[in-house]
Amino acid sequence: MLRTPFILLSGLIALPMISAAVVLWLALTQPFLGLHLVPQEGAAVVAGRLDDGPSAGLRFGDRLVALIPGGGAPLAISAEDVIEEPDGLPTVAAMQEMFAHSGALDAALRAGPVELVVARDGAELALPVRPGDMRPMSDLPGVFWVQLLVGLSAVWIGGWVLAVRRREPAAAWLALSAVGLMASSHAAALYSTRELALPEMVFAFASAVNTGGALAFGIGMICLFLVYPVRYLPRWAVWLPVAVFGTWAVLAVLRLTVTSVMTIHLPVLIEMICILVAATAQVVVTRGNPHARAALRWFGLSVTLGAGGFVGLIAMPQAFGMEPQISQGHAFGLFLIVYAGLAVGVARYRLFDLEFYAFRMLFYAGGVALLLLLDAALVYAVTMDRFPAFSLALLVVAFLYLPARDELARALGGRRATTTEELLDLVSGVALAQGAAAQRDKLHELLTVLFQPMEITRAPQQVDAPVLREGGAAMDLPGIDAVESTRMKWSHRGRRLFSARDAQRVAAVLQMAAQVIERRRAYEAGAEEERRRINRDMHDNIGVQLLGALHSRDPGRKDALIRQTLTDLREIVSTPAGEVVNMADLLGDLRAEISEHLSAADVALDWAQDAGLPDGPVAPHVANSLRAILREAASNVLHHSGAGRAQVALTMRPGAGGAPRLMVRVSDDGRGLAAAQAGPWARGLSPAAALSNGVSR
Repeated sequence: MLRTPFILLSGLIALPMISAAVVLWLALTQPFLGLHLVPQEGAAVVAGRLDDGPSAGLRFGDRLVALIPGGGAPLAISAEDVIEEPDGLPTVAAMQEMFAHSGALDAALRAGPVELVVARDGAELALPVRPGDMRPMSDLPGVFWVQLLVGLSAVWIGGWVLAVRRREPAAAWLALSAVGLMASSHAAALYSTRELALPEMVFAFASAVNTGGALAFGIGMICLFLVYPVRYLPRWAVWLPVAVFGTWAVLAVLRLTVTSVMTIHLPVLIEMICILVAATAQVVVTRGNPHARAALRWFGLSVTLGAGGFVGLIAMPQAFGMEPQISQGHAFGLFLIVYAGLAVGVARYRLFDLEFYAFRMLFYAGGVALLLLLDAALVYAVTMDRFPAFSLALLVVAFLYLPARDELARALGGRRATTTEELLDLVSGVALAQGAAAQRDKLHELLTVLFQPMEITRAPQQVDAPVLREGGAAMDLPGIDAVESTRMKWSHRGRRLFSARDAQRVAAVLQMAAQVIERRRAYEAGAEEERRRINRDMHDNIGVQLLGALHSRDPGRKDALIRQTLTDLREIVSTPAGEVVNMADLLGDLRAEISEHLSAADVALDWAQDAGLPDGPVAPHVANSLRAILREAASNVLHHSGAGRAQVALTMRPGAGGAPRLMVRVSDDGRGLAAAQAGPWARGLSPAAALSNGVSR
């Protein structure tokens, strides 16, 4: 049982490849004359000849009159024997006579040497010819490969849609049309490029398959437009075309119809009219659905150009008894428009709601198919050994197909590749813009580069993540920093819809912008904190030193304090806090510094510290807090106390939870301040204490 999309797709890829292999084998096993014959003025005329082929004695312009088998009666050759399409004959009986006569010619050619009777310069000549047993692959015309390619492409793309949407009726009808087109084009590839004759049963069967496939294609397309983009008829009504044209197809395949017009031309013409009517009805019923209208516009145009072009150039002239002005084999190439349009429509408008994972699956499966085809071509056409052939095919797929696959995906999706540098520059512009208006403009610029929407407006409501709206016609984005939620409409100037992949992409970009904004905020917070540190150190350190110099009566000491102040000022500005120091060194430096500042103002210092103070490293923020506290306290003593002696005591006390805490007590014998006056100066110590989760009292 086919359970996964990839397994189903693999089977549908194998089906047309098997069909193409069978057709190729039948084409190569024809008796080979080395001639290219065309119908002209009622005769089969030599239009091309292989110089070293079995019929090297014939000339350009020779008219084949008859074929004489060894020891048998002559078999007449006319223009009907080399016409491209037997459906061009007026009646089914004439077609059956043609098949029988072709079988007789084929049997004579396979039996051995024959004589070809040709009319040349007003006389008839009998020229001996020994047909080759196999037709060289190089002799197969380009139109043969075009028809094989049409069938392969149709089933591969139709099967791709069915593999990922196998429960949807529209995908099933599309797959039916693809299989019908493959049957029709592959059968036509066999008999329309024959050299002269085919076995009767092979010719008749191929012609019947061509007829049935053409009608099956029409049935699939009619039913497809009855249910896609929206179903607008009851379910039973969808089966009416199947019943009517299915019955007609059975009668045509069994050759129970009388004329060629009734067999193929008229039903194909009616089917095309029904396709146009069904598509027109979809235009009416999808008026208020922009998603469905976009899908219909693209896919409907592709079907009209492809299938309509074939009917107009081939089926319609034959239905009215006129000769087509283009080879049927080349006209089959018009059907590639249908399936190429489908592939592009999936990329741009998410036809059948297929996402880009389906493209990846198709491309990988295509890579496997290309590898197998190249390997077979190198082994059988170039006669290379198997291992070198497979290695060369693998190199071609790896170095040519895989890079081209990515470019093709971008081209189909209408996407312009944005470099990493461009993206970072745009995201940085959004994150670093000052003010909501500037940031909104930068965000719109970013979204325009990524998606080229036709409209960017404020979203009707706030969203927390990108959300697709209106079937992909719009997408709402969450707000970022000072910008509110945003709505984009019609991606890539209306050429495609937004997809889930687009939502993932914009979510990643917005997350990147949010991270840059957070880094900007962290930088600004760090810069502000550094400004506060410099301001605090200027107040606590530089201020104390300048105050000490101001009170010093010794000029030499005054100069030394000023020089030290300048040195400390440079360190404060150029060196951020962060050096780790030992407790003993820190307290020793602070004791000397505070004592020097106080003594300059004739204030004695009593310094006391517990003998059990730890002598390990002190965290930078703790060291900074201790410096700031003692310097601020010394500044307060000098400014406000009028004291002659100050005391500093450092002791260890248990804190909350039993953790040891350092207690710093600063006192003096000065006049003191009232509570209302002391408040501002006490509050000056609070920020310094808070740096180490401390408090000041």
